[in-house]
Amino acid sequence: MSHPDDELRARLRRLDPAGGLPVDPVTSPRAASSMERAVQTLEPPTPARASRRGRVLVGAAVLGTAAAVTAGVLLAGGEEPPPAAAPTTLTLDLPASDVAASCLAFDVGILAGMSPAFAGTVVEVDADSVLLDVDRWYAGGDADRVELAATGGDAVALGNGVEFAPGERYLVTASQGTVNGCGYTGPATPEFERAFEQAFPGS
Repeated sequence: MSHPDDELRARLRRLDPAGGLPVDPVTSPRAASSMERAVQTLEPPTPARASRRGRVLVGAAVLGTAAAVTAGVLLAGGEEPPPAAAPTTLTLDLPASDVAASCLAFDVGILAGMSPAFAGTVVEVDADSVLLDVDRWYAGGDADRVELAATGGDAVALGNGVEFAPGERYLVTASQGTVNGCGYTGPATPEFERAFEQAFPGS
C-alpha cells in the first residue's frame, strides 16, 4: 500500500518540465558558469550613457528655468513702454513791421495783464518763424514749444532792437495772439525776470 505523500510527489514530478533533469550542486563548474553569465547581463550603464543622461537632465533644468523667467516677465507686465508723445506747440504772430506803434513807458501793472507770457530758449530761426522751447509759463499756456510766425514775409525781428538768436533765452508776452513789443518781450535779463516775477507772483 502506497503512502498518500508518495503519490502526491509523483504527480508533482510529472507536472514539472524540469523534474526529470539532473540538478547540479551549487559548487559545480556548470553552476558557476551559469552564475557568471547572469551577472554579466546585469552590468551597470557605461560612462557615456551616464554622461548623456546627465546632459539631458541639465538641459531640461535650463529649459525649465528659462520658461519660468519668461513667465515672470510677462506676469510683471514686461511689455515695451508706449512711445513718448510729440511735444505740443503754440503759434503766435509777430507784429507786422509796417505797423507804427507808439510805446508807453514800461509798467509792471500793464505787464501783469498780458497773456500768454512765458520764458523760453530759441532752438530754431527760419526766414519766417522762430521756435522756442518753453521752460516756464507765467500765464496763459502750457505748451512745450512756441512758434513765433512772421506775417506777410517780414523778417523775424520784433523791432525796438529785439532780434531772436538760437541758443538765447527770452521772456515773451502776447495779446490776442500777437507778440507784444515796446519792451514787453525781450532777452531774459535779470532785471526783466524780476519784473515778470512781480507781475506774475506764484507762477
